[in-house]
Amino acid sequence: MSPASRRPRCQPAHRHPRFPVAPLSMALAAALLGHASFAAAQDAPDEKAKDKTTELSRIQVTGSNIRRLDVETASPVQVISKQDIENMGARTLLQVLDNLPAARPAQQDSRSLFTGSDGASQANLRGLGAQATLVLLNGRRLSYYGAPAGFQTQFVNIDSIPAAAIERMEVLTDGASAVYGTDAMAGVINVITKRNYQGVEVTATTDTSSRIDSYGEHQASITAGFGDLDRDRYNVYGSFNFYRRDAIPLSDFYDKRPNQYYINNPNYLKNLRLGTGSKPGEFNPGTYFAFDPRTGARRQEAAPGCNNVLTGEAAGPRCIWQTWMNNEIDAGAQTERMTGYVNAHFLIGESTEAFAELTYTDIDLRANGGTPRAFSTTTGNPTSWFSRDTGATVNQFLYPFLGPNNEYNRASPELKAMMGGVVGLQYLLQDAGKNYFGQRNTDQSYRAVGGLRGNFGDWNWETAFATAGSHSITYQTINVNLDGFRKAFGPFTVDPGTGRVIISDHPAYKFGEISDANAALLREAYPTFDIQSWTRLHTLDGKIEGPLAQLPAGEMRAAFGFNISRETFYTPGNEDAARGLITQQGGSWFDGKRNTYALFAETVAPITEKLELDAALRVDKYPNFSANVAPKIGLKYQVLPNLLLRGTYSEGFRAPSLAEAGTGGVFAQLGGFRDEQRCSETNAIANLLRQSRRAGDVDLGNSLLNVDCSRTVARMTQPNQDLKPEKAKIATLGFVFEPLDWLSVSADYWFVYRRNEIAAPDFSKIQDISELVRSPITDSDRAAVAALAAMCADPASGVVCPGTLPGYTVGNVASVVGQYKNRGRTLIDGFDIDARSRFSLGEWGSLNVGLAATIAGRNRSYLDDESGWFYGDTVGYYNNPRLRATINADWNYQKFTTSVFVNYVGGTKWARERVDEVDNNEQTCTAGYLPVPKPQCDGAPSWWTANLSLNWRPTDKLNVGVTVKNLFDRLPFYDPNSFLGDSPDYASIFGRSYSFTVGYKF
Repeated sequence: MSPASRRPRCQPAHRHPRFPVAPLSMALAAALLGHASFAAAQDAPDEKAKDKTTELSRIQVTGSNIRRLDVETASPVQVISKQDIENMGARTLLQVLDNLPAARPAQQDSRSLFTGSDGASQANLRGLGAQATLVLLNGRRLSYYGAPAGFQTQFVNIDSIPAAAIERMEVLTDGASAVYGTDAMAGVINVITKRNYQGVEVTATTDTSSRIDSYGEHQASITAGFGDLDRDRYNVYGSFNFYRRDAIPLSDFYDKRPNQYYINNPNYLKNLRLGTGSKPGEFNPGTYFAFDPRTGARRQEAAPGCNNVLTGEAAGPRCIWQTWMNNEIDAGAQTERMTGYVNAHFLIGESTEAFAELTYTDIDLRANGGTPRAFSTTTGNPTSWFSRDTGATVNQFLYPFLGPNNEYNRASPELKAMMGGVVGLQYLLQDAGKNYFGQRNTDQSYRAVGGLRGNFGDWNWETAFATAGSHSITYQTINVNLDGFRKAFGPFTVDPGTGRVIISDHPAYKFGEISDANAALLREAYPTFDIQSWTRLHTLDGKIEGPLAQLPAGEMRAAFGFNISRETFYTPGNEDAARGLITQQGGSWFDGKRNTYALFAETVAPITEKLELDAALRVDKYPNFSANVAPKIGLKYQVLPNLLLRGTYSEGFRAPSLAEAGTGGVFAQLGGFRDEQRCSETNAIANLLRQSRRAGDVDLGNSLLNVDCSRTVARMTQPNQDLKPEKAKIATLGFVFEPLDWLSVSADYWFVYRRNEIAAPDFSKIQDISELVRSPITDSDRAAVAALAAMCADPASGVVCPGTLPGYTVGNVASVVGQYKNRGRTLIDGFDIDARSRFSLGEWGSLNVGLAATIAGRNRSYLDDESGWFYGDTVGYYNNPRLRATINADWNYQKFTTSVFVNYVGGTKWARERVDEVDNNEQTCTAGYLPVPKPQCDGAPSWWTANLSLNWRPTDKLNVGVTVKNLFDRLPFYDPNSFLGDSPDYASIFGRSYSFTVGYKF
């Protein structure tokens, strides 16, 4: 069937013709044309069906306000049906996007702890970030997630969309600011729900892993509706989805990482102290230590009564404990999610319809913190953080020492003599209990829409009011409250001999026992504190659409509309954190609100019988900058009955979010800060110690290795109310070709040039740091230098040391300050290719085969006029593969459907760009400045996985399915840029997994 032959010649006669429905067959028709990356084509039509006139109602396609007879538009739109989602083995919208070549990895709710937006997932088309991808539900916006990612990036949580009610997804891989306004530079994801549903359907699914025993994802849904829109003049249905992902404790994960992780972290397994340290719940008296005032060397001894003494360390024996293996922070938190969706349509008279939607999502994420806190006298860098009320002053915290007269100072006379009686203490604070520490995040989001649509004459109109919002609360029981800590261990004084801070000689907390009284004190010293955030979005919109003129080649249609919105974002911050009382939490806060207004117009005009013009214009007015005008023009040319050419040009924009341009800021910490000077100085010491024949030296060297290459520092990110919107020029050019009835091929070139980009400070670049403060050289620094000197002075070490030993010239960075700003440009382009084929196998059913691929061309970043395109083209570098592709084959035979789905990601270099390649390349065999396995020196390998599914429908009511994911049990390669050492974006650590589904319709 050619694209031209699918155009209907007449309007079908329904009882209510003014309310046409976009049936699933339209999505499948789009799939056969090469629209859908994953759509499974239906059986080939017979000869009678070919000759029969196709009668289709006008539909509205994502990216346009105009209803059309032809599903093919100038812009490429990919359609993924509910059946396609089942065939690929996806259970969430995030998993669908992970299998879409045009999409790039984004935040996953399972890996979201300590991101600020815990429990949420993002969409990311073209790799331009969540803020450049617009997510819609039935063509209308959703509110941002309550808590922004990193406390700064606002985005729509795709997990809040009701999965059980989905009819299909339409993905516009083209700019759409001229139609939808801000955020649509990379494209639009429009999730479309069922319009009309009667009956009851229940479905249950469970996923398990062959490698991680504790892994499990479980879903159950029920959808029920009544009333027929044509017969009864109304339809109401509701869909409720329940999702649970089981927690993964460290005990089920610690030995499942890629082997190279343990090579690069040689003390990781050893430091768990399994089988050697005291067990959870067993009393552990701890370790005393002091520093030689002459050499700076550390000396330590196990406290009296220790039953788990570790010997062989250069500093002396110490008392050790096992790391609790129920820690769920790293491996995976437990998530429970409930989504409810209600949809209602009522016909009023012959030309008006009332409609309403209500969506509500409740998310509850929990992660056990594992090991109890330890009182561990600080000898290295203090914990540093900014807070709201203390402004530019850096807050710092150190665990204090024990004074000479402290009732719990039971160190030996020899150890006490080193620092005038003052000693440090490492002691396990077990009183609060094994399940006390950890994190929890809750989020409740909603959206309510009510509106009317109808027609007057040949013109259709629609208006609606929508209100949406989200309330997110993060509960953390991890950090110290300074007032509570002072109550348990204070008052604090300064030792006159050493100048060190010491605790009370008779503290309220009683060392040497595990008691309820101690537990009460620890709960005040380490309280559960909350961070709350609210977002709100109220929108009133309206539009009319219909024939504007009759041109020689056909009817010219147009749409006109408006949009008025009120947006608010409020994060008051925790009051104690704002005062600087909660370590590592600075009371980040935002308070922003704005009204926005928009007018838009669009037209579709047949220039000739074969050439069609699509033009759109939208004007958006935001506070603080002039009105933004976003145009779009598209052309569609039917060269031959089986060949269609298409192309678009548009201009997009993204307004600064309220987190970027409002009032407040991020007052907290920054993880992973790299200080080249400290990194090289510490590693020079470590690498010499690791050559020693003395075991204690080697252990110390292993502990020091890379420890200063990634630090957590105080971070302040300031909003900027003078920010201007990002602008973009976007273009596509492609074709749809059906050379045979059973084959359809489409290819589209795409181009995005984004400028005036809004960027948070990149603290890895010195030009983004407005203020940097370092800590002094610490006791630990001096002890490491002293240990090195002792080793080099001992011939038994077997190390040939240089004449001048490495040491420290500066302390670690304590804090950095930066501000949002408009900076630079990005240019990306590439090709999307899609091929679909369908074969009739006679009595053996039908076979549908598809290939979808995105081939990246360029990805370049222009920093400023001085640096220009400094980093060059980053395609082929880390996390930016040139090729992403999927292949699917679906065999339909009688009551069975068998599907194979293969996902492929091309290989990349380890370096992120050409500047980084100086340090991370095939010759250095490093990535992220860490060694990688020899076979992978040239970069991250290409990766593919295959899923196999079988669905059985013995009756019209019953459906049973099984899916084997990662069929060939491929295990992830080592990725040093990942915190856990695996590659979480596409190479699953779960190995082969199994999914079972059963559904029943009543």
